[in-house]
Amino acid sequence: MKKSQDKPAPRAATPRPRTRVAHVVLGLRAGGLERVVLDLVQGMDRSRFDSMVIALDEPGELASRLAPIDVPLRLLPRGQGLDPSVIGELADLFGREGIDLVHTHNPRPHVHGALAALAARRVTGKRPRVVHTKHGRNYPGDLGRVLANRMASALSDRIVAVSDDARRVALEIERGSARRLVTIRNGVDTRAYKPGDVERARQALDVPTGVLHVGCVARLSAEKDHATLIQAFARVRTSHPGARLTLVGEGPERASLEALVKKFGLQGAAHFLGHRDDVAALLPGFDLFALASRTEGTSLTLLEAAAAGLPIVATRVGGNPEIVTDGETGLLVPAGEPVALSDAIGSLWARRDRARMGQAGRALVEARYGMGKMISAYETLYAEVLRLA
Repeated sequence: MKKSQDKPAPRAATPRPRTRVAHVVLGLRAGGLERVVLDLVQGMDRSRFDSMVIALDEPGELASRLAPIDVPLRLLPRGQGLDPSVIGELADLFGREGIDLVHTHNPRPHVHGALAALAARRVTGKRPRVVHTKHGRNYPGDLGRVLANRMASALSDRIVAVSDDARRVALEIERGSARRLVTIRNGVDTRAYKPGDVERARQALDVPTGVLHVGCVARLSAEKDHATLIQAFARVRTSHPGARLTLVGEGPERASLEALVKKFGLQGAAHFLGHRDDVAALLPGFDLFALASRTEGTSLTLLEAAAAGLPIVATRVGGNPEIVTDGETGLLVPAGEPVALSDAIGSLWARRDRARMGQAGRALVEARYGMGKMISAYETLYAEVLRLA
């Protein structure tokens, strides 16, 4: 009988080292850009990507969400304008941490991060790959910023536009390379943001049934132009005396906006809720969502409102028209025009097909703006960029 030969034991697979990714931001304030960063570091495949966040201004109120998901935060305070010392500190940090890919978010982190990645090669012999996401806040009329963006874009491996409008700015104004430009739309969790219990939400907000309730979720900052929304709402109240306005969000404009509410005699009708973590549960309590922004990339709050089945009135800026189809999922108005905004709010409230418009908005978000779609697109992009090394 033939003696069987022992088979060699199978060799254990050597685990692939994880790609080290550094997200460079100004800070993790309560805003759409910052929430996209949080979604990426939390949602990406942890067996493939090891993320950290670097803030150049401040930690921000959302920074506390990093520790529970085991993502480190580094603070490198930046001086005014271009700060060479921060570029040097970033380059050293990239080298010490073995960063493979630098992902920057908005112009100032882009300039500092791209230059630091270039400097890191001189220190360690290895240049981290650079991906930059254009979230919005473009300044096409500011030549200095345009030139800085062009320089940083030339040092980046890929530029991500979050909307068709952002893509147009990158190509036509910043003269970026079409070959290195990709569009990845922001995503939201449609399982969390969905039509909900209207009665419970209105009770939580202390809003009576049957009165027009306009809601807005946005940082209280100048580019969101809450002042125009408040002026528009004051005009709405002349024909709908019981109407209510709820503003969710915090920011530097709060004091001036509260003064404006007082000026128009809207105390008791317009309410500031500050930062809230339960927005998904509050949205069903709004009859419609209004956003008066002067500039936008792809607004997460518009996506969340649409996912919750709300009809929307928004300004025709940035990526807003890609989310709000005029006459189908909501109404679009020019920025900075309170009369047009108030007329649109009144018109939308009077429409019998408001519910259908909300349903169409949710269908659009499910088809184009899912969270999984966004995360998968970034994972694919990272892998592609790293193959260039």
